[in-house]
Amino acid sequence: MNMRKLAVIHHRHMDWVPALREAEPRLDIRGWHPREEGDPAWLAQAEGLFVWKLPEGLAARMPRLAWIQNSGAGVDHLVADPSIPPGVPITRADGQFGFWMARYVAFHLLAGAQRPEECRTAQEARTWNPRLIPEDLTGRAALVVGFGRIGRQIGRALRDLGLEVRGFVRTPRADPEFPLLGTADLPKWLPEARALVLCAPLTPETRGLVDARLLAHGNPGLLLVNVGRGEQVVVPDLLEALDAGRLGGAVLDVFSPEPLAAESPLWSHPKVTVTPHHSGPSTPRAMVPDLLPNLRRFAEGLAVEGGVDRERGY
Repeated sequence: MNMRKLAVIHHRHMDWVPALREAEPRLDIRGWHPREEGDPAWLAQAEGLFVWKLPEGLAARMPRLAWIQNSGAGVDHLVADPSIPPGVPITRADGQFGFWMARYVAFHLLAGAQRPEECRTAQEARTWNPRLIPEDLTGRAALVVGFGRIGRQIGRALRDLGLEVRGFVRTPRADPEFPLLGTADLPKWLPEARALVLCAPLTPETRGLVDARLLAHGNPGLLLVNVGRGEQVVVPDLLEALDAGRLGGAVLDVFSPEPLAAESPLWSHPKVTVTPHHSGPSTPRAMVPDLLPNLRRFAEGLAVEGGVDRERGY
């Protein structure tokens, strides 16, 4: 039987191709940068595609395409791509993003609570200041929007720091670890919250979720951390809430569009921390274990499993 072909169209294809070949040697795997044309004849025979954003016209050059494996967790950009035939399954992988993002959220929350900048200033002045007592986060409310594998890992990390964690999801449901509420309940909990963490997929329900209406329920001690999607935050409303004291700070790792434009006011706002979409880096070491079951099924000519629901967007 001929080896099935998997195309890797990724800016780091030189890392991914050998890792995927090692994971499943029964596949013919070749890779190109998204700006490269690749081998037209080979691509026309390829049935599988590992990709982040689909280059324009690529789907038309792959008439035998039977599977798309996203190189990250969010699939909104692929679900919305009209060039992908409706019958082609799209699978996602979040690898160890939960650990990465939990560390990211915990770091930025603790950076405010432990007062490191004030300690550094005192150190430079050789001043022993016993009044620099860290903030007690015990019992403070942390609201995590989106509670899949990533959100749960973030919730566990914040719980271990002593916070009271509540998850917010599309449809409330019973859970043995955490109370899971509907996103419509966010205004009820926001006034006393210490942290609001966004790690939900981009859907019609989450697009523009953090807007003036929601932020009207905020408080001066509230920290917003967005590791989900930039479109979930209405930036002018965010800036107005920061200036008005209805929000204490914002840590933003995702933007629309990316990279963040140099003229964006987010760069210079004193209450905003901008990071370059690095809270959950996609690495072969972290993600290949997630990909392996479907790589094996694909190599054996079987249907892949776990395709996203295009209607729901995840």
